[in-house]
Amino acid sequence: MTAGAAADPGGPHPGADVHDRPVSPFLMEPSSAITARIGELGTPRHYARGEHVYRQGEVSARFHLVVGGRVRIYLHRPDGAERTLAYAESGATLGEAACIDGRPRHLGSVCTQPSEIVSVSRDALLEAARAEPELLLELTRRIAYKQRVMQLHVLIEGLPARERVILLLGHLVEAYGEVALDTTTRLSIRPAVDELALLVGLTRVTMSRELSRLVAEGLVEKEGRAIVVRDLPDLRRRVHAVLA
Repeated sequence: MTAGAAADPGGPHPGADVHDRPVSPFLMEPSSAITARIGELGTPRHYARGEHVYRQGEVSARFHLVVGGRVRIYLHRPDGAERTLAYAESGATLGEAACIDGRPRHLGSVCTQPSEIVSVSRDALLEAARAEPELLLELTRRIAYKQRVMQLHVLIEGLPARERVILLLGHLVEAYGEVALDTTTRLSIRPAVDELALLVGLTRVTMSRELSRLVAEGLVEKEGRAIVVRDLPDLRRRVHAVLA
């Protein structure tokens, strides 16, 4: 998906086919036979909040499937700063690339709530894939999807706070918007303000301020953690203005 395609918040939503799912930094997969099959290749383990699934720089021949809970995926920069790139939830996998190529992990992952996670070895994957090659195809699809998420972060990097929030909101509405009317949609997920802030490299205070401004302008409405976009055409115009 190109940046231009992601700019259309009126696109598919959770009911869309998973292979056509719009790009979002909240990684989750609907229940499916192939996700269940991946889960059968390993043994589940329970992780506490704050426990790492893996750390940046580690070498491992395993990848992981989130059965329940939430995992934050982040990058440590050379200057010591940390950037959150995604949140993995039920059905999502993480660490696939390092499992396949055997190189050090370029990202770290830590549970933000108690989580159940299945760890799958490269050998178990390859053995199963001899009879079920679609397993490798699915892992390839998931790795490619994450490359598109990285493109979103490259696009946002360096933009003013307001434009970062507009682009993120456009992506979230495209991926999780439940359209009630032609001009109104509610996100099917309820992200916390600090999660949204971390995804675009802002502080919680800055994210709250920008969301409050959008509320005052009549673009969005906040109902607790729920976000409702009141004017989809206006959001489309703003997203296209950022990308122009």
